[in-house]
Amino acid sequence: MVPLVRALYVSETSRSSETATYVTELNGSWVIGSIPQGGYTLGQIVEACTRFQSETVHKDPIHVTAHFLRATNVGPAEVRVSVQKIGKNFTNLLADLVQGGDTRLTSHLIFGDLTPVPGEIPRSLAAPSPYARRLPLHDHPSAAIRDRMRHVWRFHSLLSWSMDHTILACNAMRSQTRVDTEIIGGGGVEWGAWCELTRPEDEIKPSSIPFFGDMFLNIPSLLPDSEPASHGTLDCWFPTVTMTVEFKARIPSSQDYASRTVGLYSESRFLTDPHGRHNARVEVWTAPSAIGQGKLEAGWRDKQYCIAVVDQMALTLPMDLNHRQGSRDKVTTKL
Repeated sequence: MVPLVRALYVSETSRSSETATYVTELNGSWVIGSIPQGGYTLGQIVEACTRFQSETVHKDPIHVTAHFLRATNVGPAEVRVSVQKIGKNFTNLLADLVQGGDTRLTSHLIFGDLTPVPGEIPRSLAAPSPYARRLPLHDHPSAAIRDRMRHVWRFHSLLSWSMDHTILACNAMRSQTRVDTEIIGGGGVEWGAWCELTRPEDEIKPSSIPFFGDMFLNIPSLLPDSEPASHGTLDCWFPTVTMTVEFKARIPSSQDYASRTVGLYSESRFLTDPHGRHNARVEVWTAPSAIGQGKLEAGWRDKQYCIAVVDQMALTLPMDLNHRQGSRDKVTTKL
């Protein structure tokens, strides 16, 4: 089993002023069923583009939009990067992930500089402002108890989480958000957890964020048995069709924050035909400590900040389709 930081490694094979090609290996440690996890696959593109931008003034990924055209497979792949525009504040890139001669994933990335500009009027909402978004998880990681993951997530020995059961209780049929028949809006489900890379040599970096943004329980899995749409979800696959990642801030390097742990909060409001199409928005937050470690200190919640917000559209499909595609399209030839 390969830690995520190693599984995201890319190697540059060619480069000009406006294009570059990187080779990588979609590792079998980070698959769901037989297919690499979508966020992990997108992370390969983010890693390649971060390498491409490393010697420029626009080093930080700001926004990524991705379309998953075909299922990827374990094995070698190429990331092909090209510059679309270089401006004063942002650089726009296009990048494709290619396997077996086919473009499996295409993306548009915006890079910039996340360093606050001194002397400018502050344009951010942060504590103690009453309008600032605050960490949505209820308990400190030191009090967290690890929960089991879905058996089809093959990376469960490399990752662990502790779900926020106060948030999960909001999804119950008798929760206050559902018993009030006069409620305006509402609907959907929520989910939250502390999520942690378990290997000591692992670490969180920008290319890890799409993976974490794809780590949540989809809306069909969170519905009660009384809802027909929940039936058979243990045998379902939820492939990503589109994903966007907005990077809000740099990943912290201070000892005040955990280096392998993040807080996750998701909300999903719609589940529709055809193909059980559904949306999800996932917030990725800093963590004050690893799961089961650290200590509760006054004001710990206000010190946490959101690293990224990830939106996606996904489908609800049979898991056997996942296995058929994984075995049919295996990439065995080195690029």
